[in-house]
Amino acid sequence: MSPVRRRCVFYVSGFDPKGASHYHSLYREQSALQAKAGGLSIEVGPRRRLPGGNACWDVRAEDAGQEVRTHYEFMRWDDVVRSHWPRAQWQLWRDVFSTTAFNLRHGALWKMYKLSWPPVLALLMPFVLLCAMLAGIPLLAGFAAWLALRAGGGVLPAIVVALTTGLALAWVGRRLETRYSMYWMMRSYAFTAQQAQGRTPGLESRLDEQAARLAQRLQEGQDDEVLVVGHSSGAIMAASIVARALRLLSASGPERPALSLLTLGQWIPLLGLLPQAKDFRSELSRLAMATGLNWIDFSAPPDGCCFALTDPVAGSGLAIPDRAPNRPKLLSPRFAEMFDAPAYQALRRDKFRMHFQYLMASQRPVRYDYFSITAGAKGLADAFADLPSVVDYAGLRPHRRS
Repeated sequence: MSPVRRRCVFYVSGFDPKGASHYHSLYREQSALQAKAGGLSIEVGPRRRLPGGNACWDVRAEDAGQEVRTHYEFMRWDDVVRSHWPRAQWQLWRDVFSTTAFNLRHGALWKMYKLSWPPVLALLMPFVLLCAMLAGIPLLAGFAAWLALRAGGGVLPAIVVALTTGLALAWVGRRLETRYSMYWMMRSYAFTAQQAQGRTPGLESRLDEQAARLAQRLQEGQDDEVLVVGHSSGAIMAASIVARALRLLSASGPERPALSLLTLGQWIPLLGLLPQAKDFRSELSRLAMATGLNWIDFSAPPDGCCFALTDPVAGSGLAIPDRAPNRPKLLSPRFAEMFDAPAYQALRRDKFRMHFQYLMASQRPVRYDYFSITAGAKGLADAFADLPSVVDYAGLRPHRRS
């Protein structure tokens, strides 16, 4: 349990077109807020561009009288996201239908539903809404026009009523989409299906590059801990990066700094359950059986945009022996304890904000503190060594165990 004096954090964002500038500002602002709530006092340096395309910034903290220096590096793939970010409405609608049909055809949605129903509901909502809009708007607009004609109005008033009804229903649909960020979800959903089918070559080459970067940092041996963080669908990318780096290092021996993987609000079964994703499942198996890797997965049941307290390895259909050293430890960040009741209720109503709480400050100091994890004197494994993994959680499954 040696203290960490030098750490390297590699951060992998979710399916987000925002780049390093956004996440640097988020880290700086939220770490300052966390310090006011009783967390570590952290100095966040300016953002710098690295030769390989990543960006980084230095973090300095004082923890229990000890100085901790952290190299925080943003593993860039936002440019890949932007290249797969359809903007035209018809493209989004096309992706809604094709991706849902693809997952239904291969039984992935049913398997995901048995793991946890909220993310499946979140994925199906755009499809249901689009079907309702395409079928329901013309029918209801026509019905409104028929009622106007029956009431004695002429053809022109009936047309006005039909148009008004159609526009009102479209406005309601748009409001629902905006409130629940459904099209953002659908873009990520569609991209993952393309990834499973090998239709994202730019991503694969980027993951190889980032794995080489991680392996290089590990071989340099200048850190007490190297921590890879993957948020949302970025957990998929982080898992691949770590697995590929371990493969690159397999011939170099076990001597290396402590390597930790932190997955937050993960979507790993979204890819892992697709039958085409054989290479990814092999990477998950490598992670589960690797020695010297500390893997903790934090997910919150109120976050409907993740597979909460679901083993991402077993949840992807892999039968890993119980003796596997790195089945990830599953923990809850306990968002409800972070805020007073009114603030927490507001947070629960904002699903998009809830999904990003893993990276943000709390109102009260609690055990889960992203900034202490990434800048404090304790390594990931030591920080949560006394907490047992949450096993057999069935709160969000359609059939609870007795």
